[in-house]
Formats: sequence, structure tokens, C-alpha cells
Amino acid sequence: MAEKHDWLDDIIDISQNWSAVSDPVKHVVNNISFDPEKTPQWNPSDYKERPRANSVRCMDVAGHDTMLCHACTDVCPVNAITVTDSKVSINEDCRKCGLCSAACPTEAFIVQKLMPKTLYNKIARQAASHVQVYITCTRALGRIPAVNEIVLPCVGAVPKELWFALFMEFDNISVYLPLGVCDRCRTTTGEEAYVNAISEAEELTGAHCGLEVEEKALNHEETREYKRSQFIGQMARSGSRMLGADRTISGAQALGQRIQNHTRQINELSRSLEKAVGAQNSQHRRRMLTQRRELVMAALQKWPGPATKIKEQIPRCDNSKCTMCEDCTKVCVLHALEIDNTGHVNIEPAYCIGCGACAAVCREGALTMHPADGSALAVPDPNAEEAEKEREKVYQLKAQGKRMLDNGLKAIEKTAEEESGESSKKHRA
Repeated sequence: MAEKHDWLDDIIDISQNWSAVSDPVKHVVNNISFDPEKTPQWNPSDYKERPRANSVRCMDVAGHDTMLCHACTDVCPVNAITVTDSKVSINEDCRKCGLCSAACPTEAFIVQKLMPKTLYNKIARQAASHVQVYITCTRALGRIPAVNEIVLPCVGAVPKELWFALFMEFDNISVYLPLGVCDRCRTTTGEEAYVNAISEAEELTGAHCGLEVEEKALNHEETREYKRSQFIGQMARSGSRMLGADRTISGAQALGQRIQNHTRQINELSRSLEKAVGAQNSQHRRRMLTQRRELVMAALQKWPGPATKIKEQIPRCDNSKCTMCEDCTKVCVLHALEIDNTGHVNIEPAYCIGCGACAAVCREGALTMHPADGSALAVPDPNAEEAEKEREKVYQLKAQGKRMLDNGLKAIEKTAEEESGESSKKHRA
């Protein structure tokens, strides 16, 4: 239900249009003195970046077996990726679509503009301040993007975990792709990639991703709450400056603080997980959380409901068959698996991505993959639990204080009644 338009909204509308009305000459001069060289020009290459391969994070390289995983080579539309048992290389045919970075489960491909946490913050900032945010590609837009238009080399460059985290937090995420754009695109695997990623995230969260195919239907309006917060913040700052103080927070500052709080939550989550299971395994190798894993866990920490819907594969070990050859620990590039001092294989589910590489290289068949849900990803927030305990303590103290106050008032009333009764007896006597 739409909120009622009040007098403050009227003032905001007037103030936004006042600059052009108050100085029409300046507006005309700016149009006459238009300099095309100083105006930003649309260049699709500004939104593309060639990925860098980190061979250390590739399970094929770690296991010296190119058949362990082929997610990147399957999704590459021009076969530009070559994986050997010693390195991952990308040739000059690369289209810079970013699909390999989204497909790789261990994040072995580095694209700075498409790193999951960076991309999440970019999208979340606009989703929190605008009625709608649009994720689109360079081929679909073909112009300088508006503030709430997130331009990517391909929509398929967004991994399913990032869609999941966004859908858990926001309900105004849409994809803008005009009809026929994907049909004629040379990035032939992109459409299937984003369709599968979005549909899986929608199924887990119960959310719905919008789809817009007409440019004239795009909504670039800021949210009512954001505009009111910005306006009130500006007015308060003007008054505060007159008094020599400025402690107000505008909508933009509050939005930045929200993003910082999300980043802080992820960092605290990683630290609490390291504190619980140890930052290093028994081989002194540091356990690693992928960025997309961190986003999922941060979302589940707030809303743990979908954790049971997440379907994963977790390895289990029959220690009677294990010969402690350590092939499994070598191929686990995230170091979620270890052989402890007693010779037992231990797996940390929060770090394990269920790739199955460890089971594939186990020559004795000691490791097998078994279905599991995402309950291990819903890590409780110790700060939230502590805050809840503090609130409960305050509530109990307030209740205790209220009881003591009631008892005190009753005692005063009783004393007053007794004194009044004695006074009446003396008066009658």
C-alpha cells in the first residue's frame, strides 16, 4: 500500500525543481556551452575486465587432474581457457564476459569489478536508495547508465550466491534485458548461466526477480524514505552549522553506514568461525571462505530459514579404508579437510563447498559424498545473542523495579490509611 503524500513530500518536490527555476540563465548558458569532449562517453570496454587466473585456487591444478572440475571451460563461450595439471591460462580470444569468475566454485578467476562483495555493495547501495535497481549488460544498455543501473559485461557474471544474498535483503531487484538481446549475443552461454543462477536463488528464498524489457518503463526514482532522510539531514545540518555543530546523518551517510555494517558483520562472522574451528587446520594451512560463501552466511545469520532448503554434498570418511596418503588434503584448495594427529579425516562443513574433488582423488574409496542441508552455514551472531541477553536483563530489572515501586506505593498508602485512622480516633475521643 502506497504511503500518503504529505506536506514534507511537497517541500522536497519543490526544492528539487527550484535550482532550475531560480537560475534559468545559468541553465541556458550550460546548454549553449555544451562541450562534447568533457561529457562522459559510452564505452562498453569500461565495464569489462580480463580475468586473472589464480592457479593455486584451481582444484584441477592442485590434484594434477584436469577432469576434477571443468566449470570454467564449460561456460566459456569462446574456449579461451586452458587448464593443465600445472596452471590455468587465458588466451587472447577472451571476451571479458566474466562468466568464468561466476562459475568457478573456488574463485580461482579474479575480476576486480566483479568480486562478489564489491558487486554486492554496489547493488545494495542502489537497492536501498531507489525504488528499483536494474542489473543489465553492456549490449542491452548501450548508453551511460543511470545511478540505479548496474552495468555488467554479462548478467551471467553474477553468481547464484550473490543473487541469494540480494534476494534475502531486498525485494526491488530487476534485470533489464530487451527482447532479442541474448539471442544475438556472441556470449552464447550467458543466458543459461543467469537463468539457472536466478531461478535457484528464487527457489531458495521465495523471492521474485523482476524483468524489464522496455527502456521507457525503467524507474529511476529514489525511495520516499531516502529522499526524506536526505532533505531532513540537509536542513538539520544547515541549522547545526549556525550553532557551530554538525552531528546529523543524511540519507547518503546512513546508506554508507548500512554497507559498512554489512561488511563488519561479514568480518565478525569470519572471526567467530575461525575462533570456533581454528583459523588453520592441523597441517597449518589457513582455512579459506570464498567471498560468495561469506555473503550467503551473512544472510543466513540474519534470516536462517532457507538454510534447510540449501542442498549440498558433504564428504564422509570411512577411516578403516583411509591410508593417510593425504591426496584429499592436497586437492582441497580451501583447506576445509584435514587429517588430524590421530589419523582421522575431519571436514569443516562451513568451509567445504561440496566440490567432490577429495572423493574423486581418493584411491581407496574412503571418502564418499553424501547429501546435506545448509544448517552449518547459519552461524549464530554472538553479538546479537549478547544484545538479546542484555535486553532480557534490562526487561527483568525494569519488571523488578516496577514491582518494588508498586510495593513501596502500597506501603505508603497503607501507612497513610493507618495514620488517617488513628487521627480520626483521636478526633472522636
